[in-house]
This record gives sequence, C-alpha cells and structure tokens, in this order.
Amino acid sequence: MVTDNPTGHRTAVLSWLLGALLIFASLFRAGHGPIPLLVLQLCAVLMLLLSLWTPTASPTLTKSEVTALALLLLFPLLFIVPLPGLPLDWLPGRDRYVEALALAGPDHPDRAPTLSLYPFETTSAWLTLLLPVAVFVATRKLSHRRLYPLILLLIAIAGVQAALGLIQFGSGSKIPLLYFGLSHTYPGIETGGGIGTYANRNHLAGLIEMALPITFALFFHSLGRNKQLHPRGGRGRILFLSIFRGHTAFLYGALILLLIVGMVFTRSRTGIALTILGVLAVTLGFGRRIGGDNVYGVTGTIVASALGIGIAIGLAPILDRFASPDLLEDTRWTIFSATLEGIRDLFPLGSGPGTYPDIFHAFHPLELGSHFINHAHNDYLEWLFEGGAFAALLIALLLGLYLARWGKVWTREAWSRFRFLQVGAGIGIFLLLLHELVDYNLFIPANMVYFAFLAGIFFSDPHQQAVDKARRARGEQPPPASEQTAALADAPGSELPRPAPDQIRNPFLD
Repeated sequence: MVTDNPTGHRTAVLSWLLGALLIFASLFRAGHGPIPLLVLQLCAVLMLLLSLWTPTASPTLTKSEVTALALLLLFPLLFIVPLPGLPLDWLPGRDRYVEALALAGPDHPDRAPTLSLYPFETTSAWLTLLLPVAVFVATRKLSHRRLYPLILLLIAIAGVQAALGLIQFGSGSKIPLLYFGLSHTYPGIETGGGIGTYANRNHLAGLIEMALPITFALFFHSLGRNKQLHPRGGRGRILFLSIFRGHTAFLYGALILLLIVGMVFTRSRTGIALTILGVLAVTLGFGRRIGGDNVYGVTGTIVASALGIGIAIGLAPILDRFASPDLLEDTRWTIFSATLEGIRDLFPLGSGPGTYPDIFHAFHPLELGSHFINHAHNDYLEWLFEGGAFAALLIALLLGLYLARWGKVWTREAWSRFRFLQVGAGIGIFLLLLHELVDYNLFIPANMVYFAFLAGIFFSDPHQQAVDKARRARGEQPPPASEQTAALADAPGSELPRPAPDQIRNPFLD
C-alpha cells in the first residue's frame, strides 16, 4: 500500500527552491539591484515558511544555533524600535547628527528617534539578513541525500564563473555580457582580471575560495570509494581508477584545476594568497584520510602532501608576478583609520546596521578626496561601526560556535563522504572569514547565500543513521530504501552485502 508522504513533498520543494536560489543568486551582478534582491528576499521568506512547516522528524537545529539565529535577527530590530521622548544628544556620537537636523530646519521628517541614525537603511539590512538565515535553516532541514546534489550544483556554479572569468580575461578589456536581453559592460574587466557575473574580482575570488575546499574533499574521498568491491593491494587501487567510479576522481581533479586557474586569472592578490593557504589546509586535512581511512597508506599521504605543497609553491611566484596591484592598497589603511575613529565616536551603540555608507561622510578623511566610500573593506570594522558592542558580542558568539563545531566535525574515526564535505565547508568558511579582513564579500547577496549554505553543511549532523534510529523510535515512517542504502554505503566502516563466490559478476555495476 502506497501512502502519501507530505513531509517528503515539502522537503523536495524546499530542496528545489534552494537550488533555484543558488543559481539565481549570482546571475545579476551577484544579487545587486532592487529587483534581483527583491526576488532573493521573497524566496528567502518562502524557504523560511517551508522550513518551519516541516515536522520535527526532519533534522532540527540545536539550541545554540536557534539562539544565535534569534540574536542575529533581533539585532537590527533593536535599532529601529521607536523611542519617543528620548533626546538624541543623550546618545554617544549623535551630536553631529543633532546639529545637522537643527540646520535642516522644519523640512526634515518628524519621526520618533531610534538607535539607528538611518532606520530605513537598517530595515533594508534586516530584510537582506533574512537571505542567509533562510538558506542556513533550509540547509539544516535537508537530509544528506538531498544536500549532495546541491553541493555539486554549487561546485558547478563556481566552475562556470571561473570559466567565464577566463573568457573575460582572454577577450580584452571591455566585454558586454547578455542576461536575458539585458546588456551590461563590467568596468572591473578593464583592470585585466576576470570577474564572472560579479562586479568585483575579489568577490569572484570569494566564491572560488568557498568552492575549492569542498571540491578537494570530493576528490580525496572518491579516490578510495567502495574499496570493498576491488581486490586489496596496490594493483587493486590502480584498477579502481580505470572504472567509472574512479573516473569521478579525475573529474573532480579537472574541476580543481579549473577553479585554481580561474582564481589566478581574477588577479586578486588576496584570493591567490588564500588559495595557497587553502591548498595546504586541504592537503594536510585530507592527505591522511584518502577514501575515508587512508586506503593508500603512508605512500598516499606522502604523494598527496607533495602534490599540495607543489601546487602551493607553484602559485607563490604567480602571486608576485601575475596578481594585479590593488587600487585600494594605499587608501585602504586610510579608510580603516577613519572607520576606527567612527567606532570610537559611536561606541557602544554604533550607527545602526546598514548605515555605514551614509554615516561615514562625517568621518570622511581629506586624503580620499571626493571618492564615495560604500564599505570599509573590512567587514569586522564595518560591523563594529554599525553595531558597536552588540555587534562585537554577536561576532564573538558566532566565531565561538564555529570553532566549537570543529571539535565535533574533526574525529578520529573513518570519515564518510559527508564528513569530508563538512571539513571542506569549514575550510571554505575559514578562508572567506580571512578574506573579510580586506574586503566585503559578506555584504554581497550571492556570497551571503553560498556562505550560509556552507555553514549549514558544516553544522549538519553527520550521523544520518542516528537520525533514522530516532525516527524509528518515535514510530515514524522510515526514509525510502534508496536513502537507507545510500546512508549504509556512505557510513564509515560499513560494507554492502558481498555476492556469493560462484555468482557471475555484473560488469555494469563497476
């Protein structure tokens, strides 16, 4: 008897919606512009509703995750709550604003004061914040079986963006890109680096930084996949590479090469430097666990380490000879200094989330002339500028959860495929967090989506079998047989039933 499974239907819709969001996020200048951002925000609201609608039998968030997400969403709302009767000059850093309102006379809008100096921008920032929160919650709600195609989709998106950057680099300084009949010429290409569909080469570099470690994770895991189907020893390992499952390792290797070359041709100094660090990190992290439990032994570890170090050494000269000098390299420190002055003046409240481009005018240094500064080019300083002590505590909380999660992800047991992906996602998150010291990737809608997706993978429960046992204990319907088989095959140390000795082997299974 076949019964309807509404939970499975909603989960399928959620996974398809998340996949569509991953694709759409980078199409129109990485989500910039009112219409693309509106579409992304509407999709985020729909994903939140679907995620909250799913029963508790699906993977659930931990208490620490719920607390962090609640604080993250409530944080901007505190700045837009009206405070009638509160004199603005009582709050730190508001004296210049009060003077400006006095000079404006009766023409300025009469509204109740708020902690945010520009509540409209803070409201807009809160709506944009729904996007990464919805992606994280949706990712945590999906099973490993449904997450794996989405991970491959993210890698494919990064590969297409890298290939597009190569085309842009080889096609000259000005190249129009067509999007559904809309022509746009990207000024960033004039600097001689590929930018894909982004408006800045550093933002394309941010995407590649996040996708490269999980591609390495699939590469190292696929090298020893299903080793029980093949004879033991070096000959068996070599024969494994000649069958279809072995060919997937070469496919992932080709994608790794494409991403690295794409990063080089962005000519982003920070991106290339972090790629070197990322290659070393994944080599040290996965070199001792090829296939899950290091099926190639010490020899495989030595070869993997030598390969990773060789790639890093090969990229080092490129960093000096090929990377384009950053136009903001000299002025970035001036922006940092002015931002620190604003942090001191507005501390401990800050100016309000999303208000940096408008409030920074009060601290604009003369050395920058008439240039408009839209971001601090250091996300941490910009968050402190806008959120003050609240932002500092929230940053410390989120970083603490990230570091604590490594203790649960990095285990001594044999790693499953999803464990490899979790480690790769954690490394990708680390690389982008380092990049934010000199850029603002996490203010770009597309990279916000991809970062939240990796965070959802990193914080997922790697023990799918434990989840299935909990479902059976509650008397709920078990997952489909295909999902159970996939979980069994992917579990560390587990083997599928072996055929009888006299049974004829099916060559198509290889």
